[in-house]
Amino acid sequence: MKALEVLGEFVQSSGLADQPNERLDRIKLHVLDTCGAGSKPAEVRATEIDDIHLSSCTTPGSVIVPTALDLASRGELRLWGEFSAAVLAGYEVLIRLGFAIRGPTVLGKGVWPTYFAAPLGSAAVACRAYRLSAAQTAGALGTALSFCTGTSIPARSVDSSRWFAFGTAVANGVLAANAAREGLLGSADMLERYSGRIAGVRISKSRLLGSLGQRYLFDETGCKPYAIARQALAAVEAARELAAAENIKPAAITRIVVRVPGPQVRIIDHPEPPDTRMGSIASVQYQIAIALLAPERLLDLDRTPPYLDDRVRELMAKVRVEPAPHLDKHYPDAWPGQIEIRTGRRRLRHTVLYPRGDPRNPCGWEDLARKYPARAGLIEPVRRLSAPDPILPFGEKLD
Repeated sequence: MKALEVLGEFVQSSGLADQPNERLDRIKLHVLDTCGAGSKPAEVRATEIDDIHLSSCTTPGSVIVPTALDLASRGELRLWGEFSAAVLAGYEVLIRLGFAIRGPTVLGKGVWPTYFAAPLGSAAVACRAYRLSAAQTAGALGTALSFCTGTSIPARSVDSSRWFAFGTAVANGVLAANAAREGLLGSADMLERYSGRIAGVRISKSRLLGSLGQRYLFDETGCKPYAIARQALAAVEAARELAAAENIKPAAITRIVVRVPGPQVRIIDHPEPPDTRMGSIASVQYQIAIALLAPERLLDLDRTPPYLDDRVRELMAKVRVEPAPHLDKHYPDAWPGQIEIRTGRRRLRHTVLYPRGDPRNPCGWEDLARKYPARAGLIEPVRRLSAPDPILPFGEKLD
């Protein structure tokens, strides 16, 4: 069978609706977490606070959950069982495409993995919602794959069109499913026809389909306890833990050295005081400074403008970022960080491999309540949802 035919059968498989309770509970948590991210002017969602899958370098919830909620609002997904199966199909297809293109590697070459995989992921959700046949689904995925392009638009300028382009990529996947429903099908052999390359990006068929339906990459998706570039999270948490354990006062610090795997350095090393929300999120210098000086501001999701004062600027200036070859062995399955804090003659080090939110150190419902206090009242009703329950009116409150 062709790769997209295999994916088409998976998307429409009955097994997606028969999942263990633990996985179903995680789906609920990820849905509510993504909804908490909401949206901001000129953005599809408040970026860098949603979930992330490390070895694919994708943020699947930002594509899958809004697509599923929109389809639910149109009456295509009425029951929680239908909704959760469509969400799981979308997560798995999107993550697997990011994994197949080696997302962490291509990110360094200017390819945005989530943007690349978005049309295929949203198409999978819509095909499941529309109850298409496996053959129709393969055709829709073929159309969606033709829309895939990873060319990244810079995000840090206030007038960037990045989120417009991203939203269009998501919409294109739904359009591909609509076309299939009307009898317009793409080629199910798209991957084979172009020798495994789409838009110049190599797609590994074995990584795309390996253990499909047996190993769910969704289970390896983590959340974030606050707004941050995930590449910086372990270092920030290491700084917080070390400062607390050793009772280190920020005024006593003479130098902070951040060590992370080489590919993470260029993403988080931004020593200049930020003037935009995205700038504050990407800068490990800024995140460490507010983590040690004003930790409650880590939960400021808006950061428009970012909080700054002289103390923050002074501490940022003491932070240096270095590649850490000894941590490279963990990457990309883990994105670790090591901190060295110097106070006079003392040099104290602490390494974090799995910060809070990593699937090996997962966020729970209590973390979600802290992150989104305005959504806390929805937690219990969402947790109680079962397969025959209607997704609305909960969906109306979520989106």
